[in-house]
Amino acid sequence: MGSCSFLTCFLCFLVFMATITSQAKADVTSQDFHYFCDSNNDRGNYTTNGIYSQNLNSALSIVALHASRNGFFNVSIGKGTNSANAIAQCRGDVTPTECTNCLAQTRANLTRVCSNRKEAIGWYENEKCMLRYSDRTITGLDEIGPAYFVWNLNDAPNADQFNRVVKKLLDGLRDTAASAAKGRKYAVSTATGPDEQVIYGLAQCTPDLSGPRCLDCLVQSIAELPRCCNNRIGARIIRPSCYVRYETDFLFFGPPAPAA
Repeated sequence: MGSCSFLTCFLCFLVFMATITSQAKADVTSQDFHYFCDSNNDRGNYTTNGIYSQNLNSALSIVALHASRNGFFNVSIGKGTNSANAIAQCRGDVTPTECTNCLAQTRANLTRVCSNRKEAIGWYENEKCMLRYSDRTITGLDEIGPAYFVWNLNDAPNADQFNRVVKKLLDGLRDTAASAAKGRKYAVSTATGPDEQVIYGLAQCTPDLSGPRCLDCLVQSIAELPRCCNNRIGARIIRPSCYVRYETDFLFFGPPAPAA
């Protein structure tokens, strides 16, 4: 298979980003920080030091503290238009210390670049953590957007066989993550592709999702891979409710981290 030029791949990336995010703009910083600031401003702005601002600061502190211990936490503080709802999650292999540092940096970045927006979401440091907040209920919802795709620019040899192995690997991880009874909905494993190539895979949902909702989010993400990233030796799709990824050139995850 021939490989596309960097410019062509980058333009394809922008097209898919626009499609999946319903015109939301995904910004990326040099610190590997991806974020969405509710670009249409549907939820509106809050006043600095106002009631929502105070509730949001409290909510962000609480979710960061508890997520660093357990990998995930959600909280709602306040009522009505001043209700601040926040979710924090760290990837299943991230240690409590790494989780704390990642969420602290995400909070600093997100509240700066999305200043005074009532709704925002950000992922930091190769998706080690996610932080999101809004004045609406966000817990327990299967939310597939805003989202972003990233893929390796290199094509896989023996692409048809490679794609079948990736599909089987991710389907198995999908079922394992979605069927987790409690705790982290996180699954990782490896498979052997053409020419004995090791393929690393990961699937994760936010634990507030029910099994069927987690499954639905992962099913949609895996189904999107042939459209966005077909034949690539590595790719990932990141959504508010779930995350799927596979790679061949490096081990990007570790075993599940113990709770603090």
